[in-house]
Amino acid sequence: MRCVGYRQAWQYLDGEFDRADMIERAVAATRQLAKRQVTWLRRETSALWYDPLVSGARESVIAEITRFLDS
Repeated sequence: MRCVGYRQAWQYLDGEFDRADMIERAVAATRQLAKRQVTWLRRETSALWYDPLVSGARESVIAEITRFLDS
């Protein structure tokens, strides 16, 4: 029951609200989870952030993962 969208789907199947409400609530729950995750990640001092729109970002991520695994 703790998975995102599961509770909303279950409530829909129980007839508590219609399909459109289920989708709206599941999307809202997903946004809330994403916001909590980003908030948590911002406090991680050792986190590395990469902008996927910057040229070479993929290669930088692969290089960092390789360095991590080789250490």
